[in-house]
Amino acid sequence: MLRSLLAPLRNLQDHAYETTLNGDAQSSSPLATTEGSTLATQVKYLVEELKLVEDTHSRITILHSIQSVIGEHPFALDAFREADGFLVLMHVLSTLPAMPSALSCPQSTQQVFDCMQLAFILTSKTLDRHSINLTFFEEYVGYAALSDACDALVKHPVTFEKTLGCLLSLSVHEFAVVDLFVTLQASCHDLHQLDIHFLEFVPSLGTIHLPRVFKIVWELVFGSLATNSSLRLIVYKILEHLTQSSHRNLAVLSMMGILTPMFSSFISSSTVDQSGSHAAERRLQCKIIKRLFEMGASTRDVQRLLQCAVKEDKSLDTEMIDLIRTGLKSKWPPHISLQDISTMTMPLGGWTTLPTSGLTIMLWAWFERMPSVAHRVSSISFGSRCAIELSIGNNGALALRTSSQKEFTVLSKTRIETSRWTHIALVYYPHRASLAAVRVFVDGVLRETFDWIYPSIHENYVGEFILGDKRPDRGSSWCIASAYVLSTPLDDELPRFIHHLGPRYEGNFQDRALVRFLTYEASASLNMHMVGSGPTSGDTSLKKVIRDGAMINEASILCKIVAKDIADFPRLDTHPRSKKQDASSVTIFGSLIAIPCRPLDLALGSIGGAQLLLCLVSLAETSHELSRTIAILCDSLRNCWQNSEDMERVAGYDVLASILYQKSRLINTTTFEILLEFLGLSFRSPDTSTITNTIAYVAIALDFELWSMTSADIQRAHLEHFAFLLRASRYRKFNTKVCLSRLKLVRRLLFAIQSLWYPPETVTHIVNALSIVMQAHFSAKDTIKPIASYIAANVHSDPVPLPSPRASFIGGNNNNNNEKARLILDAVISLLRIPTMYMKFAEALPAARIALLWLGSEPSPPLVCQVLVIIGIGFSTSSSFGRKFELASGWLTLRKVLPPIWNDAIHEAALDLLLQRGRDGGTVSKAVKYPQMLAVVLLALRQGLSVYSNTQVQGPSRLVVERILDDLIDLHGSHSAFRQLFRSQSLTEILLECLSSPPGNDGPKVSAKLAHFGSLVAMGSHVSSAQKQQIMDITKAGSQPTSPVVTSLSSRLVSVQEEALRKSTSRLEEWRNTIVAFERERYRKAFIDMRERRRRIAVISEGVLGGCSERDMWCHLGPERTWRLDETEGPHRTRNKLEPFTESPGQGHHAETNSMSNDERFRDPELSSTLQMDGLVKDEAEAFSDDNGNALTDEIADDKHRRVRHELEPGDIIEAVSTICRVSGVDSHPGLLIFGHSHLYMLDGLIENDVGELIDAVDAPNGMFFVTGSTPRLRSPQRARRWSLEQIAGFSNKSFLFRDVALEIFFKDNRTLLVVFLDGAHRHDVSQRLQVIITRYSTHEHVSTLGLVLREMSIAMPKGMGRTALTTHEKALATAQRQWQEREISNYTYLSILNQLSGRTPSDATQYPVFPWVLKDYTSDILDVSSLDSFRDLSKPMGALTPERCKVARSRYENLESVEEKPFHYGTHFSSSMIVCHYLIRMAPYTSMFKTLQGGDWDIPDRLFIDLGRTYLSASQDVRGDVRELIPEFFTCPEFLENLSNLDFGSSTSTGEKIHHVKLPPWAKGDALLFVHMHRQALESRYVSESLPAWIDLIWGCKQHDIDSLNVFHPLSYEGAIDLDKVTDPLERAATIGIIHNFGQTPRKLFSSPHPPRNLQGILSLPVQASRGVPEDALALTRDPRPLKVVLDGPVACVVKDGSGKVISMPEGLLSPPSRSDEQVQWGKEGTLRVLHHGMVVQTIEATCPTCAAFADKDTLVTGSDDSLVSIWRLSHAPSSMSPFVGSTTAKTRKGQEPSLALVHLLRKHSAPVICLYVSRAWSVTISGSLDGSAILWDLNKGLYVQSIWHAGGNCSIEDAAVHLVAINESTGYIATCSAHSLWLHTINARPIARLDLTLSVPHPRLPCVTSIAFHERDYSHLGIIATGHADGSVALYTWNAEDTPKGARAQWSFLKVRDLEAEKNASASITSLNFIGEALWVGDSSGKVVRWVVPD
Repeated sequence: MLRSLLAPLRNLQDHAYETTLNGDAQSSSPLATTEGSTLATQVKYLVEELKLVEDTHSRITILHSIQSVIGEHPFALDAFREADGFLVLMHVLSTLPAMPSALSCPQSTQQVFDCMQLAFILTSKTLDRHSINLTFFEEYVGYAALSDACDALVKHPVTFEKTLGCLLSLSVHEFAVVDLFVTLQASCHDLHQLDIHFLEFVPSLGTIHLPRVFKIVWELVFGSLATNSSLRLIVYKILEHLTQSSHRNLAVLSMMGILTPMFSSFISSSTVDQSGSHAAERRLQCKIIKRLFEMGASTRDVQRLLQCAVKEDKSLDTEMIDLIRTGLKSKWPPHISLQDISTMTMPLGGWTTLPTSGLTIMLWAWFERMPSVAHRVSSISFGSRCAIELSIGNNGALALRTSSQKEFTVLSKTRIETSRWTHIALVYYPHRASLAAVRVFVDGVLRETFDWIYPSIHENYVGEFILGDKRPDRGSSWCIASAYVLSTPLDDELPRFIHHLGPRYEGNFQDRALVRFLTYEASASLNMHMVGSGPTSGDTSLKKVIRDGAMINEASILCKIVAKDIADFPRLDTHPRSKKQDASSVTIFGSLIAIPCRPLDLALGSIGGAQLLLCLVSLAETSHELSRTIAILCDSLRNCWQNSEDMERVAGYDVLASILYQKSRLINTTTFEILLEFLGLSFRSPDTSTITNTIAYVAIALDFELWSMTSADIQRAHLEHFAFLLRASRYRKFNTKVCLSRLKLVRRLLFAIQSLWYPPETVTHIVNALSIVMQAHFSAKDTIKPIASYIAANVHSDPVPLPSPRASFIGGNNNNNNEKARLILDAVISLLRIPTMYMKFAEALPAARIALLWLGSEPSPPLVCQVLVIIGIGFSTSSSFGRKFELASGWLTLRKVLPPIWNDAIHEAALDLLLQRGRDGGTVSKAVKYPQMLAVVLLALRQGLSVYSNTQVQGPSRLVVERILDDLIDLHGSHSAFRQLFRSQSLTEILLECLSSPPGNDGPKVSAKLAHFGSLVAMGSHVSSAQKQQIMDITKAGSQPTSPVVTSLSSRLVSVQEEALRKSTSRLEEWRNTIVAFERERYRKAFIDMRERRRRIAVISEGVLGGCSERDMWCHLGPERTWRLDETEGPHRTRNKLEPFTESPGQGHHAETNSMSNDERFRDPELSSTLQMDGLVKDEAEAFSDDNGNALTDEIADDKHRRVRHELEPGDIIEAVSTICRVSGVDSHPGLLIFGHSHLYMLDGLIENDVGELIDAVDAPNGMFFVTGSTPRLRSPQRARRWSLEQIAGFSNKSFLFRDVALEIFFKDNRTLLVVFLDGAHRHDVSQRLQVIITRYSTHEHVSTLGLVLREMSIAMPKGMGRTALTTHEKALATAQRQWQEREISNYTYLSILNQLSGRTPSDATQYPVFPWVLKDYTSDILDVSSLDSFRDLSKPMGALTPERCKVARSRYENLESVEEKPFHYGTHFSSSMIVCHYLIRMAPYTSMFKTLQGGDWDIPDRLFIDLGRTYLSASQDVRGDVRELIPEFFTCPEFLENLSNLDFGSSTSTGEKIHHVKLPPWAKGDALLFVHMHRQALESRYVSESLPAWIDLIWGCKQHDIDSLNVFHPLSYEGAIDLDKVTDPLERAATIGIIHNFGQTPRKLFSSPHPPRNLQGILSLPVQASRGVPEDALALTRDPRPLKVVLDGPVACVVKDGSGKVISMPEGLLSPPSRSDEQVQWGKEGTLRVLHHGMVVQTIEATCPTCAAFADKDTLVTGSDDSLVSIWRLSHAPSSMSPFVGSTTAKTRKGQEPSLALVHLLRKHSAPVICLYVSRAWSVTISGSLDGSAILWDLNKGLYVQSIWHAGGNCSIEDAAVHLVAINESTGYIATCSAHSLWLHTINARPIARLDLTLSVPHPRLPCVTSIAFHERDYSHLGIIATGHADGSVALYTWNAEDTPKGARAQWSFLKVRDLEAEKNASASITSLNFIGEALWVGDSSGKVVRWVVPD
């Protein structure tokens, strides 16, 4: 038997294996020499012998012989292969246990062991370092054969351990470990001995050379691990050693997929007793898993890790958290591992010589260890000639040689480090005169240059790019992430940019936003480089690539090698493939594997992104947990641009700050350091600190309120970090210039000081931080002016009150504000001592006036000392200061202000100023610098002397007076200059005044000193004789004091000085008042901004952290989702969709509540008017116009809209604001309608007051709106709804409560907005603005008439608006009527149009669309729509359907008429808000609306909507009942009939039955969907079509107020019956409004004559012009013999109509937006998304990995990707922003502008690649199918997850459950999803309808039966049709119904085949595209052909 198996293999001598050589040594055929021929013959003979022998001993002998022979010469290895040696070895292994003598005794057992070991040794020797044998073994023998051969040996308990040892030895090519399992198994009882014995094997347990053999070992032992604890421990020790021994081993183990079972075991063992061996096992498991996670993990593994990280009780599992942290530490990109002798070779794009323009070689390399000898890294060769070769030596230095430079040149400056990714770039210019031609860059930095000749190649060989070295003994262990060869030399700055892109980047440098691939650190590094390079003229290459991206031409990439492009190297769990596929693929040699690492941060990003990470942080409840979760967040952002981008997109840093605010008590030093290091600080090396992430820095580090709530140590550390950035860092200039200069840091610090956040002991640290910031950035606008203004407003204890009586205090506590201000003033003084700082200060402000301003009129002594120091600095620094000080009346001010408060400190400061001496007591100058100061001192002396005579006078104390006299006497004796000062008569006069007021007997000592000083002055020669005599006279003993002589000149001078002082003081006081007011207003606005920011973040946080779905990572944490009716409308304004929402009371207010928890912490200052400040600012400007006196107040601005500016889109500006009330059902929401330059906003909760300021809606005056109902959540923070202006489709002027003040806006995304204005004038202004916007953005594209009526032309103008408006309205009505008559639209659609044109809208419950009761049979088991007995009489109103009711109606009318009241037939109406809420009571939000109308509770249970038949009887027969009609939901929405929310309505008082779902008629079979289906069928029946005109006459027509038809309702229900604006009495107005609400409103009259009938000839389901259709004549469908002319080269992806109506086919990966055939979107190549315009690529977005795409409309694209993401894009024609991921800017489309894509939403919920998409703009939904076995329904407008449709589950495998096809019926909203095993049909709300089992018709296990699906589309069709295309080329048509439901059972829907459309004969192409266009089915196949199936006329 063996011979029969082996014989065919002898002919498998592939030519490739005969001629392909193993290295340079094997350059000839194995039989080329005599020796080789002899060895080959001998080997073949021995192999033949081995085939025949059966006894073990003989086999051992032969195996020894073969082993000896193959060791003699390498040729024997080839001979062994050619002789079928590998298969013979498999035969030997497989038959060992089956031998008769095997294992019968110890001797035979040993022989078996020896034979087995020899067989494995021989296998190892023949495969080791022999690529030909290895390839042959993998392709023609296979590892499966080896596994099968060992199966029996493993199963036998005797050979189990030995077999495992042999396999392990084979995998590492080292048989010293062959007895590892045997030896260790005996030591497992003693862990210590086990460790000792294991260490003996460690040196031999090296690199895994045969990964798939090791995988066999793992698969064989894995099944026994659960039960064999000793084996488990051994395996764990082996794995632990291998994972830490080398990167190659770790990569192999990771690719083997052992992480998943290991992790599962780790989780399950967490509950096991952790003692002894179990603890050792768990420690080993933990180490292994941590290392495996470093290499990345599958999405499922990461999901499970995250799920385990949060326990059921919401606490965190620290063990799992640590696993996540460890996994995030490693950042391995996908890479290629080269081990030992291995190479990769790739053709150089067909080039036979080097590019003449030059070239660039770039690669990312990682070296585990350096080679022992020089190892080739890369080379370019042409045939045997090497043009360029780059190698690396054992010391890490690169070496280079070229064909023009034969010898290697060692690049000593390019030392490469091990275990680190390094970017190497070699740039070669062909000729360069100015700079060197060869330029070598390492990590973007130019290291070496050479002026070498460009290599010239004249060989006729295609060039090859080679990575690695295949020379013997040149082995190394290294990795490559990417390698490029470019046909252009890069500019010197570009390698730096490419280096900063990092090793993860695998693109082609075509993205025009390449900067988005930069991490925060990389961006900061580039910024520092550009700033450090200094200013440059023009654009550098670096600036261009940052601005424009697309740094190189894609055609210049000659060669590119990345791991993902090497399809030849699959994961180890798949079968090996061919090693070479085509001429452009990579050829490998040796031990090389591609490792598709997916780092943990990327996996986190695709699973949940920033939202998931923030949720994890929010769950932390201890300091330990918080620090670790923060570390996880930071590590996931640090090196992952995707996560960073997502964090910014969701305002994640603001949310993080909000979370930290709530958990501030948990912030410890570790958390603080993690956060600050993430922001760029380095606590280990402070000199490298910088700001790397400005957005996060502002949100977190500059949130002083957050840090004020931490401990004192953290507060201090936080404030000290400014010293790191601005003093200690060597990048302080960069930090200041680029980062902090824009952050208004001084103002932030001042605001923090003003607040009461920080305790008093921390204020000094804030001031220190402020001082550091001031010194670093002492600019006029950002620092000097804010500081000066703050000091002026706060330095005085008693600030001047504001003119407004409602003024607030700055900072809320003025008792210590002056102390804070003086601390800041001290810091300013310290800075002003630096001359350069003072000059900046003087340039920005008038220093002299500022000093006087700070001094004030009543300063404190400490403040005086500070001001005197400043004055001294000014005098000493500026020569002009003295003159300016004099002009400002500075000395006069000092004379007036200082004497009353003079003390020792002031006296000392005055002497310092007088003599200009330092405050440190330095040497006193002999010269008097500022003699004016002596006058102040003398006046202080005079003031002190006055105190003696009058104690009520304020002045210096007696001790101070004595000191003044002592100092004056000393100065007179020691300073000649001082004595000369008394030449001034004014000074002497002051002295005379002092001498004239001696203290007398109260101060003899003072008197003596005073007289002594006077005598000294008098004795001097500098005093005039007259004054000398006066002094002598006064100082004579016993003489009486005399008054000094005052001359007229002196008197006039005093008068002038006093007037100047008065004016100066007045101006200063006015100025200070203005500044105080300005600072208060600044603080008030800052407070408002902060409060609004907190509110905004609270809303954002609720959106990010709130909400929960069943597919969330921790779905058990959130509340259960409930459902409500989505306001987004479907076709014909139907509202069928449900949207999820989560009730989370209080959650949205959490941040705000915390911020208001302390009375003083967030105290809202009393708002003061800013109107009174304008005059002050103007006066001050005039008074100081010559000296910049108004510089401190030039920023006062009255921004009334600042509270809403944060809601605007970036760059948008407000153009108009209107106060409105948004109406939704019966709820009213006061708010603002804001028109921006690019967007329209609707913001609830704020309104404008009378003066245009924004106030909270709760503060609005009563009766502002004539709106009843609820006003929910007015106090809650609201997020503005927004639409770009181009999304406005139309608008309709509406009436509300019969007041013509409402307006409904329609948007292209199928949303609407109904708003009520204060009056008609405001509504008119908005209408005019909307009309201009619609005209501006009108594209004049083809719009269907139906769409014209329902949306774009739905401008139902009120009366009196002009004939043009009415003409438009009448035209729309006439068009709809004609279409209905001709059966182009259905009855339902026509009624929808009439409702719309008559002012009815689903947005207003008081004017809800009205539909008729069409049936009266609610008791039969089967509904017969052909019988007239089933229908209600549509010619009569509901109140006149029975004689009894007619009688009651006439009686009521006559009775009212008799008492002279306005008569009516019915006291109720056919439509009112109560009726609507009554019907929709089971659906939110109408549930709460019903309660609102009922006063807050349910009605009596029996009066609720519980039975459909009973409700009809009440409305049609009961004389005490109502006359209500129906609403549209009865024909479209089954969910409103079901209690999906399980509401408790109580129990029926009559039957006791609990009220739940609505009781349906028997013919509905208990199924709401079947009821709606049949009810709609009845509406479209012949009877209703015939009778509907009569009902229309009653509702909208000539009988709307007809007495004879008994159709008159309450007078107030008719339009025009009353004008509420003329009702002045509030009580009467409220009563009238209540009547209108309760009685309902009759629609606006549309027809004055009877309504014409419908054309009922022919088939009613078809238009009059059509005779046949697909549902009606499916059996008549025939194939058009003429296929579409254009045949594609590949499969047809879709068949569509272009803008001209022409049918075209589109290939895979290419799509055009509707109506724009000149634009295309292309995907699939290089993982990029491309936008084409006229065939030219205009935009490339890299790293999106799209797999499928679909357009929702011409502006909205949806893509699915292989990283499980769904993306929604906006296609715009506006100038693009820097990054397409930032969002699009909206502007009017201009001809010639290129299209561009911008990301709008990124959707995560899938756990596997997305493989199909369908987008419906009609329903505003997207459905995506994935390999994870599910389809997900997404909200297209909001970008939110709605529901999942699962195919996985049960016995279905995940492969068969993959959803590969999806479709949506645009008319009904039905959803079809298809997998390999089933086709499912669901409603738009994902309710299952029917399932088709496909398993019975699957032609191939791995080939899906259905390959394409499509719905037949029509406004209404009695028979739904879905077409399915198949792999065999056939098409099947199916319908679905519930006709096969068993009697008495609930309706059971099933598919029913209508018709098979057979494939063409001999056709083998599968169907790839189906599309119904009208009544034709277009079919595209995989061959590119498109055919049409039509129903012939």
